[in-house]
Amino acid sequence: MMPLQDDSLIPNVILRRLIQAWCTDNGWRRSFKGENIMPSSSMDIRDCVLSFLREIARGQNVRSAVRGLRHLAKEGEENRRCIVSTGSPLLLVSLLWVNASDVTHDDCEACEDALHVLALLCQTDLETKTLVMEPQKLSWIVWHLNYGSKEARIAAASLLRTLFKQDDARDLVGSVEGVFEGLIYLLRDKSLSNKGQKLVVKVIQCASQSMSNRSRAVEAGAVAAIIDLLGRCQKACIERALAVLELLCDTSEGKDAASRLPGFFPTLIEKMVRVSDLSTRYATTCVLKVCSANNDEVLMSALDAGIYPQLLFVLQSGGTAQVKYKAQELLKRLHAVNSRCFI
Repeated sequence: MMPLQDDSLIPNVILRRLIQAWCTDNGWRRSFKGENIMPSSSMDIRDCVLSFLREIARGQNVRSAVRGLRHLAKEGEENRRCIVSTGSPLLLVSLLWVNASDVTHDDCEACEDALHVLALLCQTDLETKTLVMEPQKLSWIVWHLNYGSKEARIAAASLLRTLFKQDDARDLVGSVEGVFEGLIYLLRDKSLSNKGQKLVVKVIQCASQSMSNRSRAVEAGAVAAIIDLLGRCQKACIERALAVLELLCDTSEGKDAASRLPGFFPTLIEKMVRVSDLSTRYATTCVLKVCSANNDEVLMSALDAGIYPQLLFVLQSGGTAQVKYKAQELLKRLHAVNSRCFI
């Protein structure tokens, strides 16, 4: 046994740097988060990917092998091209099939990582996107969105976001049974992190570029879920959530759902002046769309919630001409049901 030359304590960060320096000098690179030592040359990367695939195919160390592929995919486009060239997507997609009565913890973690890898690969590889958009494969992804662990649901949402970004895929993905229900269920989870909230809102925003998907989202309860989210999320998420709400209020179903929610007007009126110029714009636009039918009951609900003084504040603030125009349009409609609301 080698005698210890120095018994002073060494911080873990220094030890880690020493290990990393040794790995670099010897042609290896250790991952920060995993147990696998990552190769540094393109040939080593391919060999490493093939080794991971063999383990997955044999059913040995599947979780650690998929985790290794995830680390490689995160490191750069060159690694992702290598992963695709070895036929990995087909094997990764096969992991998503789940026998709901026989799911182990390791299976769940492997699925989480497989979904994350596929989300990264789909960003640039058309063949991988085509593969995961097959009806059966989409149904597996949506299963994990609805019934997987929280991490698996977030990973599935990340993959769906990539798919919803494609104009030619948006309606097809949105038509899969349970996709919006799963997203809304995840959005309503009060333990969801700020990052997770932003991700789900982005997914719904991408999907809602299609009018048919807006109606599907509303039917799944998106309007109520977003109103609930606005009361507990951070500024950056508030702005994006209001942008999504504006899209949903383009539909007759969205306007109707919003007008029937007791919290709609109080929440939107608050966001008109207390967040940012962008939130003022989105909130004012949403309220105008809901009030556009000049329904007396809806307009009175807005008045009862205190919209009149807020609109005056918007007009007196340094907002854009477009926002002030919309505030004036709202005041005209309010004046029709209450003459004390001067324009």
